[in-house]
Amino acid sequence: MNEKIVLIGDSITFGFETKELLPEFNIVNKGIYGDNTTGVLVRLENDVIKENPDKVFVLIGTNDFALERSDEELINNISEILDELSERLKDAKIYLTPLLPTLNIDNRPNDRIRGVNLKLRLLTEKYKINYFDLYNKLVNVNGELNVRYTIDGLHLSEAAYKIWADFLKEELQK
Repeated sequence: MNEKIVLIGDSITFGFETKELLPEFNIVNKGIYGDNTTGVLVRLENDVIKENPDKVFVLIGTNDFALERSDEELINNISEILDELSERLKDAKIYLTPLLPTLNIDNRPNDRIRGVNLKLRLLTEKYKINYFDLYNKLVNVNGELNVRYTIDGLHLSEAAYKIWADFLKEELQK
């Protein structure tokens, strides 16, 4: 497949070894360790728009919690990101990935993540973009990140990246 796909996000995206797990796709991974919604806004032009991708997957926001940003600030920043992408990449298919669950991470509580994700779902309707629901692939019955899918309660394990790769492949082959 020769479609260009850009993934933008933080360390969770950075850790996704797309060349290894999805070698048949032209995926550019623009995950940066420690990034947040403000950082993505700053680098949107160089890291996404100049790449002129066919598809863009956005997963950002968990580090905004650690920076003590309000849900409103986080949603506003993601809204700005989607605004810019929709405006500048008219032919690209845009996907918003909800924040992923955590496992016992105090400054990233799962009830707050679920609340933000409800608002993110509404943004996908507003911008008429796709909701890439990786959250439901990784959450356990208690509403937390499944212990098999994490190395530290926040970052993903190889098993989680394999699930992400399979889910992404399924989406890209539609």
